[in-house]
Amino acid sequence: RAVPSSRSLLNLHPDAASHLPPCTAVRRSLTDDDGNNADLKDTKRPTLFSDWEPPALSLWSDRSKFAAHYGYHPQYVKRGDVQPLQDRDGKSCTASTSTLVTTMEERFARSDGKSPKSPTARKMKDDLLFFTNDSENPTFLDALQSDYDVPPPLRTHEAWSGGTATKYNDNKKVGFQVFSAMEQGSSHPFHFHDAAWLGQVAGSRLWFLLPPGTAKSIVGPKVNGCDYLLGRADVPQGAQACVQQAGEVMYLPPKWFHATCALESWSVGVGGQGGSPAVYDQDFERPVVPAGRTEEEEREKLVECGAIKAADTEDWKWFDGNLGEYYDSLERDEHAKRKPNVITSYAVHRWMGPKRSTLEHYTLIRAAIYELVLGELPSPSPSSTTTPLRVFDAGCGLGAGLMWMEQNEPSWTMVGHTISEEQYKWITQDLPTHQFTAKLHTYDEPLTGGEAKFDALYSIEAAIHSPNLATSIQAWSDALEPGGVIVLIDDFLSVGVARDDPDVDLFARSWLANSVHSTKEIANFATKSDMRIVRDRDIGSEYEVIKLNYRNKAPELKDEQGRAHQGWLGSKVRQRLTVQGKISYRMVVLQKNGTGNKIGVAKPPTRPLSPVGGSQAQSECSAVPSIADASTGAMEIDIDSVLMTGQGKNGGQKQECLSSWYCCDKGIEYWEDLEANRNTRKTGYLQLSKDLFGNYLTSFAKHLTDFYRTYPSNYSGGGKFLDIGGTGSVASGMTQVTSKFAHFAGPLDYWVLDSDPAAEKLSNAVVCDIDNCPAASDCEYDVTYSFTVLEHAVRPWEAFDTIARITKKGGLTLHLVPWSYQYHATPDDNYRFSHKALKSLLEDRGFEVLEVGYDICTKPEAKLKVKDEHFDIIWLTYVVGRKL
Repeated sequence: RAVPSSRSLLNLHPDAASHLPPCTAVRRSLTDDDGNNADLKDTKRPTLFSDWEPPALSLWSDRSKFAAHYGYHPQYVKRGDVQPLQDRDGKSCTASTSTLVTTMEERFARSDGKSPKSPTARKMKDDLLFFTNDSENPTFLDALQSDYDVPPPLRTHEAWSGGTATKYNDNKKVGFQVFSAMEQGSSHPFHFHDAAWLGQVAGSRLWFLLPPGTAKSIVGPKVNGCDYLLGRADVPQGAQACVQQAGEVMYLPPKWFHATCALESWSVGVGGQGGSPAVYDQDFERPVVPAGRTEEEEREKLVECGAIKAADTEDWKWFDGNLGEYYDSLERDEHAKRKPNVITSYAVHRWMGPKRSTLEHYTLIRAAIYELVLGELPSPSPSSTTTPLRVFDAGCGLGAGLMWMEQNEPSWTMVGHTISEEQYKWITQDLPTHQFTAKLHTYDEPLTGGEAKFDALYSIEAAIHSPNLATSIQAWSDALEPGGVIVLIDDFLSVGVARDDPDVDLFARSWLANSVHSTKEIANFATKSDMRIVRDRDIGSEYEVIKLNYRNKAPELKDEQGRAHQGWLGSKVRQRLTVQGKISYRMVVLQKNGTGNKIGVAKPPTRPLSPVGGSQAQSECSAVPSIADASTGAMEIDIDSVLMTGQGKNGGQKQECLSSWYCCDKGIEYWEDLEANRNTRKTGYLQLSKDLFGNYLTSFAKHLTDFYRTYPSNYSGGGKFLDIGGTGSVASGMTQVTSKFAHFAGPLDYWVLDSDPAAEKLSNAVVCDIDNCPAASDCEYDVTYSFTVLEHAVRPWEAFDTIARITKKGGLTLHLVPWSYQYHATPDDNYRFSHKALKSLLEDRGFEVLEVGYDICTKPEAKLKVKDEHFDIIWLTYVVGRKL
């Protein structure tokens, strides 16, 4: 076998190479009968043939010789996903072979004499690939055949029907030829297809192989194959790593997953593949380079396509604060990627949620408008209201928000402003026919001449550009009806981070972020503008923005090939600050004071500001019934301290333990054992008093019994017991329960509250997120209860705000939460609570704490030998409070 070059990534990173998994491919030589006559028809394992000696080994080993011989052939200029780059008109970029070969070398020019420029920081989108086939470029592939022969074992393979790879006809499975040239550090990510072979002619490449049928969860996301070598990504479990040198041929049976990494500059291979190029999105028309195009014109076109930078381009192009030209330039660069009929192609926001959606922002804004302006919940389907609203998009960009809102709420009058001429041109000339109005105007003047005021205003990643956000908020407030809302989705400065932090300052300059503020500052601006903050959601954490958009990595601050616009620098600094936690991606909602005309009564803020839990005067809150207000005696009732399975009208069957994993009521036993067998002196700050340990189930049953015995004996019903999270997370794979704590409701009607979509089918369910639940009315429930639920809340302090708001005066609230417990994402897991945390969360919201303590649970004997993520011992915290 050939010896790897001293400049191979294997030699440049010997430590990384030593940790690669072994190659288990079959090895055969083409110089003996075993290899030369190998029958691959039933071969199930990859095979690596050595001693292949075509003329191309010497003729193609030097890129300049190759370019001189084949340089006149036209080629597509392709990026890392093997799709052609596009110019500003949306046309695929082409270049002569000689120019493409030179461009590849220039793009990844060596900067340190040892490795290509930033070889350990390249992403797939940075790659420039020379990859073609005999469908799109038959003349070029035919010309290449004079320099190589197909190895004998591969000539008669049914996947490409003999000889060389015969051209496909009517999509019949007869195969095609391929040619591949890459620079060091470039890659093809994991994929699979029909049987294929590739002979290495120059340089070397590293293959990562996984057998057919490997689960996508094991294969993982598409990344540059060199990431596995360089430690930027974990090698998938069960993968093998095989090095292919010049003069070796790799054969892959059908459907083997494979990713490759070019170990040296000018890594070249030629081969064949089964199937049709159309199946792999490689059935392009034949590339054409316009006749008479000069070398200078060809380079200008490559600059336009983003393949290379102009010779006189500085590292970053700055716009001296001209926001309009800043966005005009960006849009000219990106225009070819837009598709007028596909909103996601011009909804340029960060990905949110499991579907990596850039439209989730509009769903959140729509919901906030419904809840705060209309006083109701939106339905999942479009057009759930006929109430006409006027809504303003402050910084409407390319009009994605306006178009989405119009499609989902046709009764709303939508108006948007942008100061970018290119964005305005797109909206007015390229978008499909629409009813909304877009104006080329500053968003600081929402009303441009006699229009009615707006009911709502939103701004997505645009408020941060305001020259003076306090002035903008005042102008927006002036343009709103009383009770109207402003919804801001943007980056906000984190608590404790100084505005003059060097990275924050660089972000402000490069992103033209004139208004980098904390939410506390926004609250001050709002107060001065007759408004108040009613929502503050960390949607960056809630929707995993860092994981989805940035893979949890802070980037290098450098220009990328063809990306010299200061906005690209700004986006990188924003990524770094977000990953470091210096800024956070949030949705902040302001509501104008006064009574709106869209609902009968102006809604109080769902999240009270000061004092916590004090948004509704206690005198206005209905109270639970009491024997003091009746002429009869007290109700006679006992609540059993039992757990039920929760399936069936009466709660189903009794449960002996918390679950199959844990049985509780071990707290006192733990405390007494510690006191009796302690072998160290007591440390004061570690001590918990004995009276903090008890049985949560006994405690809950006792307090509920005592509470119901304050009801008059002739109580006629109508009160409600609310079981928060009472159905189980069906979306996370749990079995739905419907009556697990119905026996705790005593004389009350049993209701459940859950955000799980499956709860919508239940007649006694309130479907919402307890953090923010307008669907639950103020002072509606006699008892509010949760059982190992509130640790899943994204913002538990807001969950307790809701609990305080919806519990009747004199009502009881009971909660069990984990203190020491394994991670359990159903669908997420965010918090743990000490007894003091629960005490303050209730007392700060107007509750008297009747009891708080810990219950300790251990595994039953049947589970003791099971070794997995489950803790052997867990601690639960419980609390009982009464609303004053």
